[in-house]
Amino acid sequence: MLGHNWRVTPDTGISVLPLSPTVGAEIVNVDISVPLAPEVIGSIREALNTHHVVFFRDQSLGAEQQADFARQFGTVTEAHPVLPSIDESPEVLAIDGRVDRASWWHTDVTFLETPAMGSILSMLEAPEVGGDTMWASLQDAYEGLAPAVRELCDKLIAIHHDPWFAADVAERGGYEWDGTWHEKLLPALHPVVRTHPETGRNGLFVNRQFTRAILGLSDNESSAILEMLYHHCVKPEYTCRFRWRAGSVAFWDNRATLHYALDDYGTAARFAHRVTLQGDKPFGPVMPRPRG
Repeated sequence: MLGHNWRVTPDTGISVLPLSPTVGAEIVNVDISVPLAPEVIGSIREALNTHHVVFFRDQSLGAEQQADFARQFGTVTEAHPVLPSIDESPEVLAIDGRVDRASWWHTDVTFLETPAMGSILSMLEAPEVGGDTMWASLQDAYEGLAPAVRELCDKLIAIHHDPWFAADVAERGGYEWDGTWHEKLLPALHPVVRTHPETGRNGLFVNRQFTRAILGLSDNESSAILEMLYHHCVKPEYTCRFRWRAGSVAFWDNRATLHYALDDYGTAARFAHRVTLQGDKPFGPVMPRPRG
């Protein structure tokens, strides 16, 4: 719905400027390189829960400053369960367009039992043109399904796995995540419909990169349902697109979004740092939240 362009509180002085009616907002008048007041942290969290991804311009963040900003919203994870961190910090992952380009819709590390709650990307060097990132709201996508299809999805459990990362883990002898060492990267089971632990809002929780199949269905049935959901989730009205500049920062809710880094910038440099926040085990209508 429209009407989300508001000054968060008179006390903070920051404003939230939506990029679209459903997903994405820019937050202005805040320096995230320094510790933030509790009311500012609360306003950013409220904006994140409402818009699913928030953006900051003209920031100057070192690796430790980026991790310190993230710590105000939760526990910072290892940089990645499989990929190496930067030398300066075990919590920071380099995103380098010369090495890899994530030009597909995905949600970060859903192949784990406890995927990241959120990701924070700080752009250090951006192309003059191209290299934008798109986000899609999985909650609006769920609500846009016909009631009968929503009821079907409420009952489904999906298998998430990355066989390439699993092979890397097997070769290395294990991986670390949430401070715990695991010997193997095994498939994870997640509900197709995930309930957001802070807002209670339901959203789809599947992505083409890591969702392999729907538990208990034939290959034909599983593929047909997942393909329908993949196409539905990225309808333009559920998405926003962000134009990067050096010094731009994006903070997205991994529990409520897909994202896609466009590979349209040729040989231009695109370099960023990413940190992630520890998440919980996804729950939903078919997999209730564990007690305690």
